[in-house]
Amino acid sequence: MTPGKVVTKLLRAVDLMRSGAPLVQMHTREGLRWYVVPGGQVPPRIAKELLARPDVQPSQDGLFPGISQTFRLRRAPPAGRAEGPR
Repeated sequence: MTPGKVVTKLLRAVDLMRSGAPLVQMHTREGLRWYVVPGGQVPPRIAKELLARPDVQPSQDGLFPGISQTFRLRRAPPAGRAEGPR
């Protein structure tokens, strides 16, 4: 996380996540904050839009079951391949 940087555009945040950067929820002295790491802080409005996307999935890494702090962009399967277990 780079101090001072703010990702202010949804498409920029998606591009960063597409390259493998996760969306991370952190508790700071100023309260709850969202970051794309690496990239920078994400305003709450953009974090909410990212979390509403069906391709942004929780990593199930929270302290308690069902609570995630990290979210990743699910990669699309190669063309012609169906998703799901085999």
